[in-house]
Amino acid sequence: MVQSYPAFALFPDLNCVIRTPSGVEYRGNFRQHPSTKEEGEHWYEGFVTAGHKDHILADTNLSNRFKRHAERPAYFHPQSNAEPMHLKLNRIPKAQRTEKNEHTLIGEIWTHEGLWTVIASLSQSPKLHLAGNVVPARVEIEHDGSAIARYHVAPAAAEVVAETKPAPKRAGAKPS
Repeated sequence: MVQSYPAFALFPDLNCVIRTPSGVEYRGNFRQHPSTKEEGEHWYEGFVTAGHKDHILADTNLSNRFKRHAERPAYFHPQSNAEPMHLKLNRIPKAQRTEKNEHTLIGEIWTHEGLWTVIASLSQSPKLHLAGNVVPARVEIEHDGSAIARYHVAPAAAEVVAETKPAPKRAGAKPS
């Protein structure tokens, strides 16, 4: 029997599965921490490991280069604190919360492919604690040399349709 989980799934025992849009799967263990800013809120952190040996090798090389030189790609945000294979999920800052995103957690994970953004929220399923999606980070989308920018989902078709003008009616056409 094959179970279908979302791209990001954090189980009640705080084990995690992440599937990137490129098809790479990661697993890891997370810890839950109480927020120092908001009473009753939590944030999560953990390290993940790829499942395929080629991906493990590429991620290990990335981690080793980072540990030796502490360098991040030049296109990363200057205040970026991303570390290879380390994911920290934090609540959206209180000033930016709306009714739709008040329970949303967001974080970034840096893999051998690039920087991914994880967006998650509490799951209604008793089998999952958090569930969410994985998308290329904004810096990857804006970077010309990004290997993962192609996984960016284009704006919804509804937005494109709303911008187009209706076709002019032909002369002599019957009214509908």
